[in-house]
Amino acid sequence: MERFFPTHRFLEWKQNFEFVLNRIRENKRVLFSFIALGFVFFLFVLSYYGLEFYLRNYRIPLVKLRKVVAATINQELGKAVDIGVLDFSLREGLIIEDLVVSNEEDFSFNDHMLKVKKVTFRLSSYFKESPTVERIDFYSPQLVLNEDTSLRNRLIEYAQTSRIKDIRFHDAKLTVKKSDTTLVDWKEGWDIDLLRKNKRLYLKYTNGWFWVPNTTRIKGEGEFSETNLNEYKFEFFWKNYPSEEAILLTNFLFGANVQSAVLSGEGKISSDPNNGFVMDGEVEFENSFIIIPFFENYLLEGFRFREKFHFTENLEEREFIGNEFQIKSQVLSQMAKETLLFRKIEFQIGALEDIFEHVTDISGFIRFPLFGEMHGNIELKETGEKNKWFSLSGELNGSEIKLDSSLVQIENAKLSLKLKPNQEWDLNLDAEIFGKPSHLMGSGYSEWSRSKKLDGSYYYPMTSKSKLSFQTTELTANDWKPLYEDWKKETLEEIRERQEKLIPEEYFYQTKLYKYFLESMNFDLGIYITNFYPYQGAKSLGESKGNFTVKDGRFNFNLGLGNIDSKVSMVSYFASKTPNYSLNLLLKEYPWSEPWMVMCGIELKPTNVSMDFSFNSIGSDYYMLHKDARTSYFLKLFGINLKDGDLIVKGNVDLKPLQSPFDMEFTLNRYSDLDYLSDVVVTSGNGSIDLKGYGNNKNGNYQMTVYGLLGETRGNFSISEEDNKCVFK
Repeated sequence: MERFFPTHRFLEWKQNFEFVLNRIRENKRVLFSFIALGFVFFLFVLSYYGLEFYLRNYRIPLVKLRKVVAATINQELGKAVDIGVLDFSLREGLIIEDLVVSNEEDFSFNDHMLKVKKVTFRLSSYFKESPTVERIDFYSPQLVLNEDTSLRNRLIEYAQTSRIKDIRFHDAKLTVKKSDTTLVDWKEGWDIDLLRKNKRLYLKYTNGWFWVPNTTRIKGEGEFSETNLNEYKFEFFWKNYPSEEAILLTNFLFGANVQSAVLSGEGKISSDPNNGFVMDGEVEFENSFIIIPFFENYLLEGFRFREKFHFTENLEEREFIGNEFQIKSQVLSQMAKETLLFRKIEFQIGALEDIFEHVTDISGFIRFPLFGEMHGNIELKETGEKNKWFSLSGELNGSEIKLDSSLVQIENAKLSLKLKPNQEWDLNLDAEIFGKPSHLMGSGYSEWSRSKKLDGSYYYPMTSKSKLSFQTTELTANDWKPLYEDWKKETLEEIRERQEKLIPEEYFYQTKLYKYFLESMNFDLGIYITNFYPYQGAKSLGESKGNFTVKDGRFNFNLGLGNIDSKVSMVSYFASKTPNYSLNLLLKEYPWSEPWMVMCGIELKPTNVSMDFSFNSIGSDYYMLHKDARTSYFLKLFGINLKDGDLIVKGNVDLKPLQSPFDMEFTLNRYSDLDYLSDVVVTSGNGSIDLKGYGNNKNGNYQMTVYGLLGETRGNFSISEEDNKCVFK
């Protein structure tokens, strides 16, 4: 028996059992307390789940509620609704999972207005016949709204008039669109609390801990009247906030279109029956990309500044502060037969370069290296008179202005522009252009009327009459060559782009340039140059006079090139669908210092040039002007020098006479992409060259046939390009 059940083990077990019983007797009250507590907890859990089971299955009609919720949303908003799961728990109340509301009456376009992972409704009582909703929680909602004022007002009105005490959004994302433009786009989730207390609605929102450094944060809080939509007060704070998430608010604060920026600052907004609407604050813009008002093709890139703002119902005041500049803007609305605006701008810019180093065109390649100081004030008032809609007054003064460009160099400029209340103005500009003292002065008047477009919007054409005078002590034509080359490059790019993209022609008299400025312009600029030089180091050709006028839909430009009967003139009648344009250039033994043309790889560099050039065309853009161009000219080049090896000879031809200076002339007529050369004459002063002939040019490939005397040889000769070399045979 002991083999299977040893006596000593039995005694040990008995002793342990007696020990346990003794411990129980000593702590029986504590033990019974734990047992009772466990039993109570068990009863509580059983009651909790039992009550929840009873309410879910017998008290709360989930199936009917599902239909009621869907029908209510559909009826109130006129939108299709889809509810994934409708459930109930004592802890969270009524639960809706995967709620989707369409932007349409059905889901055929898959355009969702609201998507929520989970919505919970906490009820006031589970046993009343008509319980009320005490609190609603939205978890990870994504709301997409079009700019629908009626829907927005219904949502705000519902939040104010409903009896719900607490509405909370957890990790909410909101997008507001208008047509193809996104006005609001919350990329990070926001937590929003809307609490009803003492007949007021208290709103609080944040997208994270505001104190964390180097983070994008926004927060705010405020309160609204429960009965009056126009009574509220609110304050908000930004830190490193991207403008793209609230571009409408950013544009309102700045007063113009902001492409992108990073905002940090704070503001307060309030409205009540006594004081009306008031908004104050200060915000800093960093890394800004801002389209310049009235110059849509240019923007401020990477700009940083501070703005102080004060807005009321009828007044907008802004003060922009940055390094070496301060700009104050004021816009006042006045009610007459319609709303009329009064605008005032005051500015003090100590260093223009701090602003213009950030100015670029849309492509990002063109910069404006402008330096100097500028200050002034401008007032623009809408009068309400159709034919004199704007009243403009003020003054603009600048000093030490410098444009350090590779195209044009202007230094030590002093500007004075006075705008008088009677719409007259006076201009005075002293500067050094390419190092030469120059002066521009004049006066005139400008008026703006108001006209209506076909779409019902307004535009403001200008009627102006101006008379200016430009004088300079010296002008060197070659200094302006970089500007010409840049214009030529852009012109060729535009022609190529219009050819490749098949961009249709726009009637010129329908363009903004014509309708806003040129239609009623009367402009007269007189030009006087004391000494005209063809290039650096050349002798003066004497004084030059000219004028540029715009009147009655026509412009004329004439400029004498010294006193040697050389001149350039341009004429255009542009008040039509397709303006006509003509350019004439007359040169008479005009001094020259660079290669004039390249003929089959040979640079022809004359000492003087005579030319009678004519260009005529019609069109509203460079492509049409190029396409319909009619070009012809007579050209004579004096003192041409060729380098050794420029010509390759085939046959028994002596080229020594061509190694001495010679003259060449011809008449060119252009048809499409082919130039025809006639009356070709090549002569030399010593009589060793006397050639006549004809030729053509296609895309820079010249071919000429000449006959006559070349040295001691008389006969027929041809010049052509073969294997990128010029062959004389």
